[in-house]
Amino acid sequence: MSKILVKSVEQNINYLQSGEVKSGYMLRPVRYSTIEANHLIDTIADNSYVPRAFVSATLYGIVDAIENFLMNGHSISLPNLGIFSLSCESNVAKTPADAGIEQFKKLNINFRPSVELKEKLDRVDLELDGVWKCLNLNAKDEEKIYQRINQNHDGVELPNGDGDEVIEPENPENNNPGGGTSGGGGFEG
Repeated sequence: MSKILVKSVEQNINYLQSGEVKSGYMLRPVRYSTIEANHLIDTIADNSYVPRAFVSATLYGIVDAIENFLMNGHSISLPNLGIFSLSCESNVAKTPADAGIEQFKKLNINFRPSVELKEKLDRVDLELDGVWKCLNLNAKDEEKIYQRINQNHDGVELPNGDGDEVIEPENPENNNPGGGTSGGGGFEG
């Protein structure tokens, strides 16, 4: 069974109906790193009977094919993983006369996980790895500084911190929860 560490991080929360902005604590999965293609290729080669060169050529061939199909308007379904597709961001046209290419803002790539992957997510164990207060909520994401709070909501002392630890957003050595994403955390969720 998989286990994912999560951190509760203070961030600004926009309430769409009222337009009000308040702060609150949101859980975010801890992201340790981004796995580069070479590491993925080595892992696949080490866990199979396929030579590294063949794994590399296959991976880059798959990536190229996915890119080409997406750029030509197709969706891509990968077994047990999910479906990649494109969507369009656009302005709202109030009348048919206003509708047209001028509405276009940008294209986005979407991912819809497979049923199998969603079922695996439902079985993942979560473990709290800390609660972090933002010391400067109104700063830009990359400038936010967080302080670890020593206790979780049940009053149980959390490991690895005395409550005085101040972490800057771009300091991965300290499992920093801050900076880098619009969601307010340096790890993505």
